[in-house]
Amino acid sequence: MTENADNWEPQERLPWQPKTPREEREALNNAPLATLRATPGTRQAFMLMGDLADRYPRPQAAKGKAYARHKTLVDYANAGGAFVADLLVAVAGDRSEGWLMCSHDKGAFTGQYVTWRMFDGVRTAWLEASLIEHKLGYPRRLAFGNPGPTSGKLTRYRATTKLLEIAAKHGITPANVLEHFRFEFVMPSELIRLTSPPKPTPNTPRVAKLRGDVAELNAFFAKQTLTHPTIKHLGWIRIFHGYTEGYRWDKGGRLYSQPQGPACYQNLPETSEAGLPTRLQMHINGERVVEIDISSSYLTIFYALCDQQLDSNEDAYASILGPTALDRHVAKFWINASFGNSKLLSKWSKDVKRALELQLAKKGLSGFDPKLYPMKRIKEKALERHPLLARWGGEIRGRVRDYGDLMYIESEAIIGAMLTLMRDHKVPSFPVHDSLIVPVSKFKVAREALIHHFYKQTGVVPRLDPEEDPEDW
Repeated sequence: MTENADNWEPQERLPWQPKTPREEREALNNAPLATLRATPGTRQAFMLMGDLADRYPRPQAAKGKAYARHKTLVDYANAGGAFVADLLVAVAGDRSEGWLMCSHDKGAFTGQYVTWRMFDGVRTAWLEASLIEHKLGYPRRLAFGNPGPTSGKLTRYRATTKLLEIAAKHGITPANVLEHFRFEFVMPSELIRLTSPPKPTPNTPRVAKLRGDVAELNAFFAKQTLTHPTIKHLGWIRIFHGYTEGYRWDKGGRLYSQPQGPACYQNLPETSEAGLPTRLQMHINGERVVEIDISSSYLTIFYALCDQQLDSNEDAYASILGPTALDRHVAKFWINASFGNSKLLSKWSKDVKRALELQLAKKGLSGFDPKLYPMKRIKEKALERHPLLARWGGEIRGRVRDYGDLMYIESEAIIGAMLTLMRDHKVPSFPVHDSLIVPVSKFKVAREALIHHFYKQTGVVPRLDPEEDPEDW
């Protein structure tokens, strides 16, 4: 199912849709596609499904013989269970703020676990009961002269606090939904995706090469054994950004594990003091793993674009604002968030503050108060330590750079290392954006591959963490 499905419910489309505010678009564009295939795996899941079906019945009463009425009620409860499971998984994801993308193409439901009739009943009842909120989709322009948009959008749904509270009363939350429902995950058919703006992927020789590399990595992974209490991994897709006329496929380009959500290893923390699942609990072919991180990746790449080498003998963020872990993380966040902006950040907007607070929560850090960290002071201290940052937003090597440029260079280094490990050493590896997870016995060869490909892309040597072989610890 793509964003450009033509079979829409015309009565749901307003003649003039209000334009979605810019600050909401990224989360909506990152919404995962509903699978509607989840089945109950625990007593709590069965109880939740029954509770929702009883309290929020179909708008049309079931008719016919007793058997038919019972089967309809069961199908309705199953549809509600599959939908609530997908909604909870979307809440657990970081990138979509809980939004879930759903098709209204009746043909797409033919022969599926959930029929259109049942899904339509669930969504209608739940919208009326304020269990979900939605953003209506719209079709693409269907004919020459039609004033509609050239590309369509699927309708988005998101669980409200009311639905989350009902699920929580049955002991089911976004954090543990995978323990209560069995999911049938499906690998996307397109391995190379475009976003910002989202567009269908064209078929060109360059795209064929990109697809081939990702397909080769996925086929190699399929021969490995990954074990973990909660992680599910089918393969990767590669996502590029900033599509324009004459696009050269050189913006973004990170690999994203499928499926996304709480089952995704990239969304799990590296470590956890609360006893929650972590990605380092993974075992590859029965062997424990180590994560090799490119320290200060974006900052190192930025320095390289400015024809300088970032000092790899010291922590690039330590002591900029002070001696504490919170001081360090605020400085690191400001620098990386500035790279995500067209110029250096100058104020704490609501979204920027929220993004930092989410990161701090994952790190187990507290005590942040924007009044104690005025942006003007952060900028002054960061520029004292890294004067080159004053060039961000201006021309570098002939043009203005943005986060997509930094991400692409980083992704080429990571993927280059993965391909070398696979082709030359038969070593599986799992990327987490600026790091690689490998079997602990393959630390040295993976470290050499990362250094080689980072140098190949930038002309500088990165600082890697850890520096020493964990088997020597």
